[in-house]
Amino acid sequence: MFFRCYASKKHKAKPMIYFVNPTKNTEEALNTTKDRPRSVIIIGAGIAGLCAGIYAQRNGYKSRIYEMHDLPGGLMTAWKRKGYTIDGCIHWLTWSNPKTNYYTLWEEIGLIQGRQILNPEVFLRFEDPDGRIFNFYSDIDRLEQHMLEIGPEDRAFIHEFCSDARAMVGFESPVEGKGSFAGNLFKSLRMLPKMLSVIPKMRKWGPMTLGEFAGKFKNPFLHRVFAELWMTEMSVVGMLFTMALVHDRAAGYPIGGSLPMARAVEKRYCDLGGEICYNCRVEKILVEGDRAVGVQLADGSIQKADAVISAADGHATIFEMLGGRFVDEKIHEIYEEYPLFPPILLVGLGVKRTFPELPGVTGGMNLSLRQPVEVAGMAIKNLDLMVYNFDPTLAPEGKTVLTAMIPTQYNYWKQLEADRERYEAEKERIGIEVIQRLDQRFPGFAGEVEMANVATPMTFEHYTGNWQASFEGFLPTPKAFMARIPKTLPGLESFYMVGQWVQPGGGLPTGLTTGREVVMQLCKKDGVKFR
Repeated sequence: MFFRCYASKKHKAKPMIYFVNPTKNTEEALNTTKDRPRSVIIIGAGIAGLCAGIYAQRNGYKSRIYEMHDLPGGLMTAWKRKGYTIDGCIHWLTWSNPKTNYYTLWEEIGLIQGRQILNPEVFLRFEDPDGRIFNFYSDIDRLEQHMLEIGPEDRAFIHEFCSDARAMVGFESPVEGKGSFAGNLFKSLRMLPKMLSVIPKMRKWGPMTLGEFAGKFKNPFLHRVFAELWMTEMSVVGMLFTMALVHDRAAGYPIGGSLPMARAVEKRYCDLGGEICYNCRVEKILVEGDRAVGVQLADGSIQKADAVISAADGHATIFEMLGGRFVDEKIHEIYEEYPLFPPILLVGLGVKRTFPELPGVTGGMNLSLRQPVEVAGMAIKNLDLMVYNFDPTLAPEGKTVLTAMIPTQYNYWKQLEADRERYEAEKERIGIEVIQRLDQRFPGFAGEVEMANVATPMTFEHYTGNWQASFEGFLPTPKAFMARIPKTLPGLESFYMVGQWVQPGGGLPTGLTTGREVVMQLCKKDGVKFR
């Protein structure tokens, strides 16, 4: 069996042809349908689109993915420069512990098999210019002791915070559609006491932002740490759940990074008989009556199907591909009022150094700078730094890749891109200034840099189409964190949305769960037992 991937007019790349051998699983899946496989078009080969495709194939649907880029994974990607690999995504993988309920889902999509998972002693680290260090230890008990040593005047609040984080360790719901009804019922009953203990914690911390949380510390250093470590608008609940996962060794770093995982999921989809058309941009979702019936590509060609699943940018899907025809007050509220993760500038550096003095801090280091870096008219006082000395696959022996993520302004870069010379000069200036600041922290650093690469919000927009170049969609604020964003649109049948635009917070689990849930909805509608 083979399929051909055609390039759109906007992408001048040649057609890409993949040869796929049907597997036994494919044949079994196709035999589950009553008459013939219903066809499904999926827009986007990011993690959400690939997962939707995998579950569609497993359940007897004939699916095809149209992807505007020439690689799978969407934001879960990486690129090589001068022998160094710059990873644009993964810091930690949620549910990376085999004992978690959801680990089997990573296995179902082929992502985690054969991966070496690193669980660090220090998950995050904060450093100020005076040399003071805060280690966000993975172990909650050790973290609590560390916080008490720094701010004994905050003993009561520290104990309350860490106790509630401990209460969340091990909490997760049974996987829907996995196992028998009786088995799932038993799991639900078994988790009931844990759920009853966690719900009050969520109600207590959910409405509180990280900025408000930081303000409760009397100790000035702890106040500064939590005010600068994450985005202050986010809900505290997200941090508590992350702490619980890290403590439970269920948020480790997969050695090799993002792209090998994306390729593994792509392989699982293709092995199931799925088709991917790279360099194929979807410009319009076709609607007849009240049903989605296919797509129109950038080259003008029409592709028909029984159902359409968009794993593409939410704003582009609703307001461009569908022309804003299928919206209600709720959708307008979401896209007009919910704040987004800001776009980022990603500075990748390759250096002749291994940093043996640094622990393997897989969640990143937050460096507070003595001298800010000016980016898009903003004074950047902190660098969110990843020192990948714990992943030898990303750099030649004896060398290391570093990345610095800098939040920035979309409109500034959008306007600047029109003047290519100024655009490139500004990228170079920022790269040089980041190197200079890191040279202050690591003396001799500037002379050891062999590679520098700066990706702007426009880079991410060109390759993923993300609205305002937002890195992870809607920010999990107290209002958005618990919001249920519909995966369908009012008045439109046979159409579904998956990915970070239907679940605030983004991340790989969002792509997996939403892709799976939508295929479950398809199966229920068609009277097919979900596999």
